[in-house]
Amino acid sequence: MSRSLLPFGGIDSMDLMRNPFGVFDNMMASMRSRMEGMHRNLENMSADSNTHSFSSSSVMTYSKVGNEPPKVYQATSSTRCAPGGIKETRQAIRDSESGLEKMKIGHHIQDRGHVVEKKYNKKTGEKEFNQDFQNMDESEAQSFDDEWQQEVSKFQQPGPMSRLNEPQPRVVHQAALTGPEQAHRDQPRSKAKGKQKK
Repeated sequence: MSRSLLPFGGIDSMDLMRNPFGVFDNMMASMRSRMEGMHRNLENMSADSNTHSFSSSSVMTYSKVGNEPPKVYQATSSTRCAPGGIKETRQAIRDSESGLEKMKIGHHIQDRGHVVEKKYNKKTGEKEFNQDFQNMDESEAQSFDDEWQQEVSKFQQPGPMSRLNEPQPRVVHQAALTGPEQAHRDQPRSKAKGKQKK
């Protein structure tokens, strides 16, 4: 039997019996190499100035021991790229054990960038705000932000997609045929409160 026809790319019962953990290690190594290849392709795509791309990753861990409060760690990262070297990066971390909450947003045009980072520690109350200016001075920040917004607006779609955030009136549809419980609900109700004396 051809190994390519076996499930999991060639795991047969003899391999599994001889070294079950080795088989798992091989599967993980194969998956890791595929993921690395995918990331290389994404990096090459984002280097191409004529493409749109979006990549995102997130991780969350949760642990609870006995009566202690749960420990939760969350981290997310995303990158959006548009033609012309336009890029937005976002990173967020929340760690219940240390109390740290961190948000970092970067706007980039070619080799210039403005990155804003906010940190807050819920346990100590400490707050921190940092800005990083890449290949520009702090005095150029406002004009860079305006240029970035102008470049991004070129790619915003007019029409239905741009109205996604507008509130929409809610329409309630009722069935054409009502059952006995619906007919009962539609009966006018008495507005009298309390007892009336005659």
